[in-house]
Amino acid sequence: MSDLEPRVALASSALLGETPVWSASEERLYWIDSIAATIHRFDPARGRDEVLPVSLNGYLGAMALVSGGGLLILCGKELLRLPPGAARPEPIASVEAEIHDNLPNDGKVDPEGRFWFGTMHASVSEPTGGLYSYDRDNGLERHDGGFACANGMGWSPDGRTFYFVDMIPGHILAYDRDRKTGGLGRRHVFAALDPARGLPDGLCCDAEGGVWVALRDGWGVARYDAAGQRTDWIALPVPRPTCPAFGGPGLRTLFVTSSSDGQLDKAPLSGSLFAWRPKVPGLPVASFSG
Repeated sequence: MSDLEPRVALASSALLGETPVWSASEERLYWIDSIAATIHRFDPARGRDEVLPVSLNGYLGAMALVSGGGLLILCGKELLRLPPGAARPEPIASVEAEIHDNLPNDGKVDPEGRFWFGTMHASVSEPTGGLYSYDRDNGLERHDGGFACANGMGWSPDGRTFYFVDMIPGHILAYDRDRKTGGLGRRHVFAALDPARGLPDGLCCDAEGGVWVALRDGWGVARYDAAGQRTDWIALPVPRPTCPAFGGPGLRTLFVTSSSDGQLDKAPLSGSLFAWRPKVPGLPVASFSG
């Protein structure tokens, strides 16, 4: 396998694989199937995947690792915490209970241990989605809004820039960021993608400040440098890759989830997990510390 030649790491037919995150202590990749509301743990060394025995009710937007063990889960209208070894998560915050047509969508922990996530309109037809963070000291905070489908996110290596996908216009946004508080400042369009070539979905950042983004209906994953110029393109045998994440020893492997929903007839590998070794390693994703 060459540096940029993708392979099937796990043959699967996940309806909507999403939010992969690497656990260095376990040497496992956690990922979810949003539509099936299942949480998976994949062992790349053995090629084994297990579905965790977690009881969830509703659309599963995202999950994150918790410092000290357990998971943080965004499902339906609730943010939940799953203690180590438990089967039923405990609710810790209500999410947009008053906006009935919204769903949770994608989330990740920032370098300081806060959980960030977005929401979307169920039919992605109205700009009712928002961008939120949650931590123990401040609770649930809304930082921005007006998104039909809030999506992937990541942080630059120096922590000064927050990247966030406004999916429907095809924009990757960049916000100035206060490294001490995590607060957001000025925003601008980091990269404007042509929707005819695929919509930006999940993203992650590498150690050189590159931004990797999966393209829904674009059959691949693109990398942009810190100036917003595309530097790499990785073609995949599925139309709907969903979210990239670095993992493995030294964070040298880039894993990408995908969606099989309505795609299996034209692309039998849809829903599988893909992997390859880019030339630049990734950045670690923190665990939730709140």
